[in-house]
Amino acid sequence: MKRLLYLLLALPLVFAACEPNSADPLPEEQPEEQPDEKPDEDPEPVEQPSLTLTSDSIIELTMEGGEAEISYTLENAVEGIGVVVACDAGWVESKVFAAEGKITLTVEPNEGDAREATLVVSYIRESFKVVVKQEGKPFDGYVLSYATGTHYLPGYWELTPENHNYYLVLSDVDNFATYAPNAAYLELDLWAATEGEGGAVPAGEYVLDVNDSGAAGTIGCSYTRFLGMDANQIPVVWILPTEGKVVVDENGMEGYLRDEYGEVTFRYRGSLLFPVEEQQE
Repeated sequence: MKRLLYLLLALPLVFAACEPNSADPLPEEQPEEQPDEKPDEDPEPVEQPSLTLTSDSIIELTMEGGEAEISYTLENAVEGIGVVVACDAGWVESKVFAAEGKITLTVEPNEGDAREATLVVSYIRESFKVVVKQEGKPFDGYVLSYATGTHYLPGYWELTPENHNYYLVLSDVDNFATYAPNAAYLELDLWAATEGEGGAVPAGEYVLDVNDSGAAGTIGCSYTRFLGMDANQIPVVWILPTEGKVVVDENGMEGYLRDEYGEVTFRYRGSLLFPVEEQQE
């Protein structure tokens, strides 16, 4: 009985031992396990556009002009952006056919000298160039390739002290000591208000003046003529002009002379810089 009493008295102590003591520290909370995070993956590389010419880089056409075609490949195109063609020549028109990867060109007939134009075809940062060359109209006059002459400064001729005078002889042969067989010779007396670049004959239009006034922009009549020689060095073409015109540009000159018996046209390509004759005292 006594033992049972002790057991009953001790029972509350057992329950008391099981209750937590407010003075004891609380157990640390364990962090929740986080799911494993995958490392950032590198983004897929973006392919850059690529523009490639697949036809010839030089296109050659006759003086009649017509149509030509440029073909190309375009890879990794960007939606909403098209191929652009730039050209500084008004005689070439272009049209892009993107679905077919081609550009058609329309070239006008050429009534002048041979010419060429450069087209730049671009797409964003990619580009290529194509050169269009067109033949010129055949020249049916005299083609002169050689020249000699003298540049007289203002004041040399008393009647026209304010103007520059250029006396030129042009020929299709390199012989000015005498009239060569089967050769052509053109003598010109040009008057200009100023010197051209570097002292050359100034660019511009010169018209024959039968009164030999020496005015700027005229051709003196008395010192101008055209001679065409035969095999015996006898002139078979002889023009003492009553009308004429010469157009000078940076590459040479072109013009005509006419009298009551006929007309000649001529073209010269070459230097127009001639020695200067000292002024008279």
